[in-house]
Amino acid sequence: MKQLLVILCTGVLFTAACGDSAREEAEPIDSASEIEGYTAAASDFPTVIPDAYAPWALMKGDAYPSVHPEDAPRKNEIDIPPFPGAHIVRSGTLGEGAARLHFVTLICEDSYEAVIDYYQDRLGKDRGWTYEDQYHVFQPGKGNEFILHNTPFVSVMHLNSEAAEMQDVDPAFLKNYRTRIQVTYRPKE
Repeated sequence: MKQLLVILCTGVLFTAACGDSAREEAEPIDSASEIEGYTAAASDFPTVIPDAYAPWALMKGDAYPSVHPEDAPRKNEIDIPPFPGAHIVRSGTLGEGAARLHFVTLICEDSYEAVIDYYQDRLGKDRGWTYEDQYHVFQPGKGNEFILHNTPFVSVMHLNSEAAEMQDVDPAFLKNYRTRIQVTYRPKE
């Protein structure tokens, strides 16, 4: 019976790994002890793969199975640094065709002002980006060029724990987080 369980689990994991291009490098699990280790590792949140942009936040209930640490954007895809200690709550794309940008939404325990100071050093001083207080955005241009010219940007806001994008984050995990950061970027090639 145990061998049948191992074979079935291996088949399911192999199928899942082959069905998602982001997980092509996954190797099938072929022993009962490895399956138990995989289950234990999956339950240790927040978790991250070595080259991820940031770790995922702890998700609750039905959202937990849909979060795969290996689906996080990779550090080498984004030339904007993540805020230290921040966690991913979602990622995806905006727009289509030539106007398409990718984004990752992060949350952190630090204050809004600390995040602004961090990006002022990393993007303002180091790269010449401007911070537009009216829009709460760091961008390569001025005014609302991030909208008009579809440029990468970093948006910093006080965290609204009642916002729809936070509904899948575990409330106990979320309670100490204060700031929301959205990094919108074009993947490096």
